[in-house]
Amino acid sequence: MGILFCFMIPLNVNAQFIGADFHYALDKTIPNDTLSEAILEPGFGLSANDPNVPVKYKVYLRLYFSCFHEDFHQQQPISVHEHMANIQAATLNLNLDSISIVSDYLTVACASTNEQCLKIGYYSGTVELKNMAGGYDITWGTCCWDYSVTNIDNLQMQGLAMVLHVPTSMSQQFNSSPVFTSLPQVLTCPDKIMNINTSALDKDGDMLVYHLIHPYTFEQEDNKGAVDHSDLFPAQNTYKPLIVGRPPFKKLAYAAGYNANGPLGNSDFSVNRETGSLDVQAVESGRYLVGVGVSEYRNDVLLSETQRIFLMEVLADPIINAYKD
Repeated sequence: MGILFCFMIPLNVNAQFIGADFHYALDKTIPNDTLSEAILEPGFGLSANDPNVPVKYKVYLRLYFSCFHEDFHQQQPISVHEHMANIQAATLNLNLDSISIVSDYLTVACASTNEQCLKIGYYSGTVELKNMAGGYDITWGTCCWDYSVTNIDNLQMQGLAMVLHVPTSMSQQFNSSPVFTSLPQVLTCPDKIMNINTSALDKDGDMLVYHLIHPYTFEQEDNKGAVDHSDLFPAQNTYKPLIVGRPPFKKLAYAAGYNANGPLGNSDFSVNRETGSLDVQAVESGRYLVGVGVSEYRNDVLLSETQRIFLMEVLADPIINAYKD
Protein backbone atom coordinates (compact mmCIF):
# COMPACT_ATOMS: atom_id res chain seq x y z
CA MET A 1 0.00 0.00 0.00
CA GLY A 2 1.19 3.49 -0.70
CA ILE A 3 1.32 6.50 1.59
CA LEU A 4 -1.86 7.74 3.24
CA PHE A 5 -2.17 11.51 2.92
CA CYS A 6 -4.29 12.97 5.70
CA PHE A 7 -5.66 16.48 6.13
CA MET A 8 -7.91 18.01 8.75
CA ILE A 9 -10.92 18.63 6.53
CA PRO A 10 -14.60 18.88 7.45
CA LEU A 11 -16.75 16.05 6.15
CA ASN A 12 -19.54 17.11 3.81
CA VAL A 13 -20.64 13.89 2.14
CA ASN A 14 -23.07 11.46 3.76
CA ALA A 15 -22.73 8.33 1.66
CA GLN A 16 -19.58 6.26 1.96
CA PHE A 17 -19.22 4.83 -1.57
CA ILE A 18 -19.40 7.73 -4.03
CA GLY A 19 -18.35 6.22 -7.37
CA ALA A 20 -15.61 4.92 -9.64
CA ASP A 21 -13.74 5.25 -12.89
CA PHE A 22 -11.82 2.56 -14.72
CA HIS A 23 -9.15 2.73 -17.48
CA TYR A 24 -6.15 0.96 -18.98
CA ALA A 25 -2.79 1.92 -20.46
CA LEU A 26 -0.40 0.14 -22.78
CA ASP A 27 2.31 -0.98 -20.38
CA LYS A 28 4.88 -2.84 -22.46
CA THR A 29 4.83 -4.49 -25.86
CA ILE A 30 7.18 -5.94 -28.45
CA PRO A 31 6.69 -3.98 -31.70
CA ASN A 32 6.84 -6.07 -34.84
CA ASP A 33 10.04 -4.40 -36.08
CA THR A 34 11.95 -4.94 -32.83
CA LEU A 35 11.25 -8.60 -32.10
CA SER A 36 14.32 -10.32 -30.73
CA GLU A 37 16.40 -12.45 -33.06
CA ALA A 38 15.67 -15.45 -30.84
CA ILE A 39 11.95 -15.17 -31.49
CA LEU A 40 12.47 -14.83 -35.24
CA GLU A 41 14.86 -17.78 -35.57
CA PRO A 42 13.61 -20.48 -37.98
CA GLY A 43 11.74 -23.18 -36.16
CA PHE A 44 11.09 -21.06 -33.06
CA GLY A 45 7.38 -21.02 -33.90
CA LEU A 46 6.69 -17.28 -33.76
CA SER A 47 6.86 -14.61 -36.43
CA ALA A 48 6.63 -10.83 -36.38
CA ASN A 49 2.87 -10.99 -37.03
CA ASP A 50 2.15 -13.99 -34.82
CA PRO A 51 -0.93 -13.35 -32.63
CA ASN A 52 0.72 -15.28 -29.77
CA VAL A 53 3.09 -12.39 -29.09
CA PRO A 54 1.32 -10.80 -26.07
CA VAL A 55 0.70 -7.15 -25.38
CA LYS A 56 0.92 -6.00 -21.77
CA TYR A 57 -1.63 -3.56 -20.33
CA LYS A 58 -1.87 -1.87 -16.93
CA VAL A 59 -5.46 -1.69 -15.65
CA TYR A 60 -6.36 1.12 -13.22
CA LEU A 61 -9.39 1.51 -10.95
CA ARG A 62 -10.12 4.59 -8.85
CA LEU A 63 -12.78 4.30 -6.14
CA TYR A 64 -14.24 7.40 -4.50
CA PHE A 65 -15.58 7.49 -0.94
CA SER A 66 -16.58 10.01 1.67
CA CYS A 67 -13.73 11.01 3.95
CA PHE A 68 -14.93 8.98 6.93
CA HIS A 69 -14.74 5.70 4.99
CA GLU A 70 -12.20 3.31 6.57
CA ASP A 71 -12.68 -0.20 5.17
CA PHE A 72 -10.63 -0.37 1.98
CA HIS A 73 -10.37 -3.81 0.42
CA GLN A 74 -6.79 -4.73 -0.38
CA GLN A 75 -7.81 -6.21 -3.75
CA GLN A 76 -10.51 -5.70 -6.36
CA PRO A 77 -11.35 -8.66 -8.65
CA ILE A 78 -11.70 -8.11 -12.40
CA SER A 79 -12.38 -10.54 -15.24
CA VAL A 80 -11.20 -10.54 -18.86
CA HIS A 81 -13.42 -11.82 -21.69
CA GLU A 82 -12.95 -12.39 -25.40
CA HIS A 83 -15.37 -9.93 -26.94
CA MET A 84 -16.56 -11.92 -29.96
CA ALA A 85 -16.42 -15.43 -28.54
CA ASN A 86 -17.90 -14.48 -25.16
CA ILE A 87 -15.22 -16.58 -23.49
CA GLN A 88 -13.73 -15.66 -20.14
CA ALA A 89 -9.99 -15.48 -20.67
CA ALA A 90 -8.84 -14.71 -17.14
CA THR A 91 -9.70 -13.42 -13.69
CA LEU A 92 -7.25 -11.46 -11.59
CA ASN A 93 -7.04 -9.02 -8.72
CA LEU A 94 -6.13 -5.37 -8.84
CA ASN A 95 -4.05 -4.45 -5.80
CA LEU A 96 -4.56 -1.38 -3.61
CA ASP A 97 -1.60 0.89 -4.40
CA SER A 98 -2.42 3.93 -2.29
CA ILE A 99 -5.11 5.94 -0.53
CA SER A 100 -5.40 9.71 -0.52
CA ILE A 101 -7.72 12.29 1.00
CA VAL A 102 -8.37 15.31 -1.17
CA SER A 103 -10.21 18.53 -0.43
CA ASP A 104 -11.60 20.20 -3.53
CA TYR A 105 -13.30 23.61 -3.76
CA LEU A 106 -16.67 23.71 -5.50
CA THR A 107 -16.91 25.69 -8.71
CA VAL A 108 -19.69 27.73 -7.05
CA ALA A 109 -19.99 27.94 -3.27
CA CYS A 110 -23.22 26.77 -1.67
CA ALA A 111 -24.78 28.42 1.38
CA SER A 112 -23.78 25.47 3.56
CA THR A 113 -20.31 24.68 2.17
CA ASN A 114 -17.70 25.67 -0.39
CA GLU A 115 -15.64 22.47 -0.56
CA GLN A 116 -15.95 18.72 -0.73
CA CYS A 117 -13.77 15.99 0.72
CA LEU A 118 -13.09 12.68 -1.01
CA LYS A 119 -11.10 9.64 0.04
CA ILE A 120 -9.74 7.83 -3.02
CA GLY A 121 -8.47 4.27 -3.36
CA TYR A 122 -6.09 3.64 -6.26
CA TYR A 123 -5.93 0.07 -7.59
CA SER A 124 -3.91 -1.41 -10.45
CA GLY A 125 -2.84 -4.66 -12.04
CA THR A 126 -1.19 -5.98 -15.20
CA VAL A 127 -2.68 -8.24 -17.83
CA GLU A 128 -1.07 -9.69 -20.99
CA LEU A 129 -3.38 -10.12 -23.97
CA LYS A 130 -2.72 -11.93 -27.23
CA ASN A 131 -3.93 -10.39 -30.43
CA MET A 132 -7.58 -11.33 -30.79
CA ALA A 133 -10.12 -10.35 -33.45
CA GLY A 134 -12.71 -8.18 -31.73
CA GLY A 135 -10.49 -7.55 -28.72
CA TYR A 136 -11.33 -8.06 -25.07
CA ASP A 137 -13.76 -6.77 -22.44
CA ILE A 138 -12.53 -6.20 -18.88
CA THR A 139 -15.22 -6.00 -16.19
CA TRP A 140 -15.42 -4.84 -12.58
CA GLY A 141 -18.38 -4.42 -10.26
CA THR A 142 -19.59 -3.75 -6.76
CA CYS A 143 -22.69 -3.87 -4.56
CA CYS A 144 -24.85 -1.82 -3.76
CA TRP A 145 -26.74 1.48 -3.95
CA ASP A 146 -28.73 2.21 -0.80
CA TYR A 147 -32.14 3.78 -0.15
CA SER A 148 -30.70 7.30 0.04
CA VAL A 149 -30.17 7.55 -3.74
CA THR A 150 -33.02 9.68 -5.10
CA ASN A 151 -33.06 8.80 -8.79
CA ILE A 152 -32.90 4.99 -8.88
CA ASP A 153 -35.48 2.27 -8.22
CA ASN A 154 -34.42 1.06 -4.79
CA LEU A 155 -36.93 -1.79 -4.84
CA GLN A 156 -34.65 -3.65 -7.27
CA MET A 157 -31.30 -5.27 -6.43
CA GLN A 158 -28.85 -2.90 -8.09
CA GLY A 159 -25.16 -2.30 -7.86
CA LEU A 160 -22.60 -1.26 -10.45
CA ALA A 161 -20.79 -2.94 -13.34
CA MET A 162 -18.17 -1.21 -15.48
CA VAL A 163 -16.67 -2.43 -18.76
CA LEU A 164 -13.42 -1.58 -20.53
CA HIS A 165 -12.99 -2.60 -24.15
CA VAL A 166 -9.45 -3.34 -25.33
CA PRO A 167 -9.17 -3.38 -29.15
CA THR A 168 -6.36 -5.72 -30.15
CA SER A 169 -6.88 -6.31 -33.85
CA MET A 170 -3.61 -6.05 -35.77
CA SER A 171 -4.49 -2.56 -37.00
CA GLN A 172 -5.48 -1.08 -33.62
CA GLN A 173 -3.76 -3.14 -30.92
CA PHE A 174 -1.58 -0.38 -29.48
CA ASN A 175 -3.97 1.73 -27.45
CA SER A 176 -4.41 3.33 -24.06
CA SER A 177 -7.87 4.45 -22.97
CA PRO A 178 -8.70 8.05 -21.99
CA VAL A 179 -8.16 9.08 -18.36
CA PHE A 180 -10.31 11.58 -16.44
CA THR A 181 -7.98 14.35 -15.28
CA SER A 182 -10.05 15.89 -12.47
CA LEU A 183 -11.99 14.59 -9.49
CA PRO A 184 -15.75 14.20 -9.76
CA GLN A 185 -17.69 17.06 -8.18
CA VAL A 186 -20.05 15.27 -5.83
CA LEU A 187 -21.61 18.29 -4.11
CA THR A 188 -23.73 21.06 -5.57
CA CYS A 189 -26.66 23.22 -4.44
CA PRO A 190 -30.10 24.21 -5.75
CA ASP A 191 -30.57 27.03 -8.24
CA LYS A 192 -26.84 27.74 -8.71
CA ILE A 193 -25.52 27.42 -12.26
CA MET A 194 -22.40 25.29 -12.13
CA ASN A 195 -19.84 24.42 -14.77
CA ILE A 196 -18.02 21.23 -13.79
CA ASN A 197 -14.86 19.92 -15.44
CA THR A 198 -15.07 16.25 -16.46
CA SER A 199 -12.42 16.36 -19.19
CA ALA A 200 -10.09 13.49 -19.99
CA LEU A 201 -6.62 13.02 -21.50
CA ASP A 202 -5.72 10.47 -24.16
CA LYS A 203 -2.00 9.73 -24.46
CA ASP A 204 -2.44 8.45 -28.05
CA GLY A 205 -3.98 11.71 -29.25
CA ASP A 206 -7.23 10.03 -30.31
CA MET A 207 -10.38 12.10 -30.83
CA LEU A 208 -12.55 12.23 -27.68
CA VAL A 209 -16.32 12.60 -27.55
CA TYR A 210 -18.16 13.08 -24.23
CA HIS A 211 -21.70 12.02 -23.42
CA LEU A 212 -24.00 11.07 -20.58
CA ILE A 213 -24.33 7.32 -20.14
CA HIS A 214 -26.82 4.85 -18.67
CA PRO A 215 -24.91 2.99 -15.92
CA TYR A 216 -25.03 -0.80 -15.70
CA THR A 217 -25.98 -2.80 -12.65
CA PHE A 218 -24.09 -6.03 -11.90
CA GLU A 219 -26.73 -8.50 -13.18
CA GLN A 220 -26.06 -9.99 -16.61
CA GLU A 221 -28.62 -9.46 -19.33
CA ASP A 222 -28.78 -13.15 -20.31
CA ASN A 223 -27.74 -14.63 -16.92
CA LYS A 224 -25.22 -16.91 -18.62
CA GLY A 225 -22.15 -17.49 -16.49
CA ALA A 226 -23.66 -15.41 -13.69
CA VAL A 227 -22.06 -15.48 -10.29
CA ASP A 228 -24.33 -16.36 -7.37
CA HIS A 229 -25.42 -13.13 -5.68
CA SER A 230 -28.03 -14.71 -3.43
CA ASP A 231 -26.56 -12.93 -0.40
CA LEU A 232 -27.46 -9.53 -1.87
CA PHE A 233 -30.79 -7.76 -1.58
CA PRO A 234 -32.39 -4.50 -2.78
CA ALA A 235 -30.90 -1.26 -1.40
CA GLN A 236 -28.30 -3.16 0.60
CA ASN A 237 -26.09 -0.55 2.25
CA THR A 238 -22.90 -2.50 1.64
CA TYR A 239 -19.85 -1.75 -0.46
CA LYS A 240 -18.74 -5.17 -1.69
CA PRO A 241 -16.44 -6.11 -4.60
CA LEU A 242 -18.00 -8.60 -7.01
CA ILE A 243 -16.89 -10.78 -9.88
CA VAL A 244 -19.62 -9.69 -12.26
CA GLY A 245 -18.88 -11.94 -15.24
CA ARG A 246 -19.11 -10.85 -18.85
CA PRO A 247 -21.27 -8.29 -20.63
CA PRO A 248 -23.94 -7.49 -21.60
CA PHE A 249 -25.23 -6.26 -18.25
CA LYS A 250 -28.67 -4.98 -17.37
CA LYS A 251 -29.01 -1.21 -17.36
CA LEU A 252 -29.70 0.42 -14.04
CA ALA A 253 -33.40 1.02 -13.37
CA TYR A 254 -34.17 4.67 -12.71
CA ALA A 255 -36.98 5.90 -10.52
CA ALA A 256 -39.95 7.53 -12.28
CA GLY A 257 -39.08 10.95 -13.66
CA TYR A 258 -35.35 10.26 -14.09
CA ASN A 259 -33.22 8.87 -16.93
CA ALA A 260 -29.64 8.78 -18.20
CA ASN A 261 -29.91 12.14 -19.97
CA GLY A 262 -31.85 13.67 -17.08
CA PRO A 263 -30.28 12.11 -13.98
CA LEU A 264 -31.43 15.07 -11.85
CA GLY A 265 -34.99 14.99 -13.17
CA ASN A 266 -36.31 18.43 -14.12
CA SER A 267 -32.94 20.07 -13.46
CA ASP A 268 -30.85 21.42 -16.31
CA PHE A 269 -28.07 18.89 -16.85
CA SER A 270 -25.93 18.52 -19.99
CA VAL A 271 -22.40 17.73 -21.13
CA ASN A 272 -20.35 19.44 -23.84
CA ARG A 273 -19.48 16.73 -26.38
CA GLU A 274 -16.13 18.33 -27.23
CA THR A 275 -14.80 19.50 -23.85
CA GLY A 276 -16.52 17.26 -21.30
CA SER A 277 -17.80 20.27 -19.36
CA LEU A 278 -20.94 19.53 -17.32
CA ASP A 279 -23.49 22.33 -17.01
CA VAL A 280 -25.73 21.82 -14.00
CA GLN A 281 -28.53 23.85 -12.45
CA ALA A 282 -30.17 21.66 -9.84
CA VAL A 283 -33.79 22.17 -8.80
CA GLU A 284 -34.23 19.95 -5.75
CA SER A 285 -31.97 18.59 -3.04
CA GLY A 286 -31.23 14.88 -3.08
CA ARG A 287 -28.60 12.33 -4.04
CA TYR A 288 -28.40 11.41 -7.71
CA LEU A 289 -26.45 8.77 -9.61
CA VAL A 290 -24.70 10.26 -12.65
CA GLY A 291 -22.83 8.59 -15.53
CA VAL A 292 -20.36 10.34 -17.84
CA GLY A 293 -18.58 8.57 -20.69
CA VAL A 294 -15.75 9.58 -23.00
CA SER A 295 -15.39 7.64 -26.25
CA GLU A 296 -12.15 7.61 -28.23
CA TYR A 297 -11.99 7.45 -32.03
CA ARG A 298 -9.01 6.81 -34.30
CA ASN A 299 -9.51 7.31 -38.03
CA ASP A 300 -13.27 7.43 -37.35
CA VAL A 301 -13.13 3.99 -35.68
CA LEU A 302 -14.49 3.68 -32.12
CA LEU A 303 -11.80 2.10 -29.95
CA SER A 304 -13.11 2.23 -26.39
CA GLU A 305 -15.11 4.16 -23.82
CA THR A 306 -14.02 5.24 -20.35
CA GLN A 307 -16.80 5.72 -17.83
CA ARG A 308 -17.12 7.67 -14.62
CA ILE A 309 -20.08 6.80 -12.37
CA PHE A 310 -20.65 8.88 -9.24
CA LEU A 311 -23.23 10.17 -6.80
CA MET A 312 -23.92 13.90 -6.91
CA GLU A 313 -25.51 15.34 -3.80
CA VAL A 314 -27.60 18.48 -4.14
CA LEU A 315 -27.38 20.08 -0.72
CA ALA A 316 -30.49 21.41 0.96
CA ASP A 317 -30.51 25.21 1.16
CA PRO A 318 -30.59 26.05 4.91
CA ILE A 319 -32.34 29.39 4.29
CA ILE A 320 -35.20 27.76 2.34
CA ASN A 321 -35.50 25.00 4.93
CA ALA A 322 -35.74 27.56 7.72
CA TYR A 323 -38.82 29.09 6.06
CA LYS A 324 -40.35 25.64 5.62
CA ASP A 325 -40.07 24.95 9.33
